[in-house]
Amino acid sequence: MNLKHQSQKGNSTKLFLALGLLFAFFSLLFTSCSSVYQKAESEFDRAAYNKAITLYQSYLAKNPAKTAEVNYKIAEAYRRSNRLQMALPYYTKTTEAGTDKLTAGDLDTLRYYIAKALKVNKKYEEAKLQFEDYVKLGINQKLKTLAQAEIENLENINQIAETNQYVTVVPCDGINTENSDFAPTKWMNKLVFSSDRRKEATYEGTGQGFYDLYSFETSTDMSDTTNACVGTVKIWGGDVFNKAGTHDASATFSPDGQTVIFARSGNGDKKGESDKEVSLYISSINGGIWSDAKPLTYVNSSYWDGTPYISKDGQTLYFSSNRASSKGGLDIYKASYNERDKTWSNVQRLGDDINTEGNEMFPYIDEKGRFFFASDGHGGLGGLDIFVQEEMKNPEDTATMIKKIRNVGAPVNSAGDDFGLTFTEKEDKGGYFTSKRDTKNGMDSTITETNDDIYRFHLDSLDIREVRYVLRGTVEGVDKVENTRSFLSGVEMDLNLGNNNIVKVSTDDKGKFLFDTSLVIGKVYDIDVNAAGYLPKNDNAFSTVGRGLDKSKLTQMFTTIYFDTAFVLTKDFFVTGGGEGKDMLPPEIEILYELDKDRLTPEAKEKLDNFVVFLKEYLAMYPDAKLTMGSHTDSRGSNGYNQRLSQRRANSAVNYIIDKGISKNKIKAVGYGENRLKIPNAKNEEEHQLNRRTTVEVVK
Repeated sequence: MNLKHQSQKGNSTKLFLALGLLFAFFSLLFTSCSSVYQKAESEFDRAAYNKAITLYQSYLAKNPAKTAEVNYKIAEAYRRSNRLQMALPYYTKTTEAGTDKLTAGDLDTLRYYIAKALKVNKKYEEAKLQFEDYVKLGINQKLKTLAQAEIENLENINQIAETNQYVTVVPCDGINTENSDFAPTKWMNKLVFSSDRRKEATYEGTGQGFYDLYSFETSTDMSDTTNACVGTVKIWGGDVFNKAGTHDASATFSPDGQTVIFARSGNGDKKGESDKEVSLYISSINGGIWSDAKPLTYVNSSYWDGTPYISKDGQTLYFSSNRASSKGGLDIYKASYNERDKTWSNVQRLGDDINTEGNEMFPYIDEKGRFFFASDGHGGLGGLDIFVQEEMKNPEDTATMIKKIRNVGAPVNSAGDDFGLTFTEKEDKGGYFTSKRDTKNGMDSTITETNDDIYRFHLDSLDIREVRYVLRGTVEGVDKVENTRSFLSGVEMDLNLGNNNIVKVSTDDKGKFLFDTSLVIGKVYDIDVNAAGYLPKNDNAFSTVGRGLDKSKLTQMFTTIYFDTAFVLTKDFFVTGGGEGKDMLPPEIEILYELDKDRLTPEAKEKLDNFVVFLKEYLAMYPDAKLTMGSHTDSRGSNGYNQRLSQRRANSAVNYIIDKGISKNKIKAVGYGENRLKIPNAKNEEEHQLNRRTTVEVVK
């Protein structure tokens, strides 16, 4: 055997084995990476978002070419598990890597929710630009509606963010943990709330525990503000509630405290069931023992149903649902109690004044009948904000009442989610609510994950009331030449709040307007008023200096004061006269002369007096303008005679105007004779009269 050949054969065998092993290694590596991504996708699809995030990050570490797609999925996992503030860095990385590999649907979602993520991280100016971008480029009409509402809200964000100095808010350290604690409600002399602190099992959506119901009992009466956040926390309800592997949360009680309705998730045991499904359950207490919780058969749907609230009279159940009839995300519904068979039924959706294309949740009604709820569709400081619908006098008719929704503002609301408000003090002076706020108050730019905590709020004094000052009024148009006056509809108005914050409204068909934004006492506001065919009134000053009320003398907790004003616009004589297009004729003043005379009649003088009133306002607005007043004759008589007669008539009109205070440098008399006939070849006296006219033109 040839030793050389044998050696070559051995080397070939080794090379073949080495290549085979290398191929197997890369195949294994590729298969491993691919399986990691597939596993991440699978966990994402079944809403195990926390697991999905870990797997996506592991995959991305070895596959940087997938930066855009994977970071987008991580951001979405955070958003869908209600951690939108944590999604921002990953949305940003997606846009920086390039979005060309995203589907049209994913790109649309990215455009909208990066704006929402900027907002909950208090980057309001950047958020506004992104929402404006979505209005232009977005493809989801509901999201475009929400984006437009967000733009309008962000223009007034400073007013909502202004802290009410008479409201105290403190975290309840005696209740809160590092986990999520939320949805407080009063039961007997205790507070029942929800928390995932027990961690008897891990909820794969967030990586935390499942929600259970807990009770908090203070050492004093709950209506007392002293040590209101100091007490004892215990698991609530016994074995009937807080099952392993299910969420039990958001309890509400009947007026006698003997019945509870709460939200419970599925546990995945049944075919087709998912822990994403949430339904309402009911239980009653007898002899100190709660009955087995049963679903509300005539209320629940195949969708998400949660955040229940039983009215003070026990006859109405309010709750949230994203069922098919909802307007957007979660809407608030109500059901009625049937005394005969002791069931809840007759579900009805609340109106569009409450519900939006966004999410409305956590309804609550106080002793005064005011309807509180949380929403991210009405526009607020960040995620969910707390709003209240209350009755107030109708600004159009003070003898009637209307319902109005307002943001309760800071310090109750923040850039995080704020929801689940309940009053526990007498006369609705204070209570508890939930917030997912950043307690660092923006002292650094680091985005950190926060959990829901329960906060205590207290209105420091019933003698100090909240007053909201609002501007309303009317706009009229006056024709100072014809001496007529009427209300104007569709007039565009701008209220300058300062810092490039402009509020825009238009008048209704009766000429009325309302700037539904709060004014500050002691300030002068500029208002622009513009209507087609009328002289604009820009930078009109409206002052609130010295117009504030003594709050201690008011009888209502919340009072709206309407400042009434009126604007009068002058009809622009030079815009509204004459014909149309390139054949447009100059506007005319109807001045009739006696036959073959240039003397002004009393009627002509009255008409010119009205014109002088208009002209003084016009020249004040346009000081560089120069005018010609022309007199015209009919075609009867010689051309030379008509020329001389028209010049004398024009001179008489201009001299009269100058005597009334118009500078002679501003207006010139021109006799046109029969050179500018309005109706050539006039055949009757009526047509000849139309040719005998006086016109005014702006020549500069």
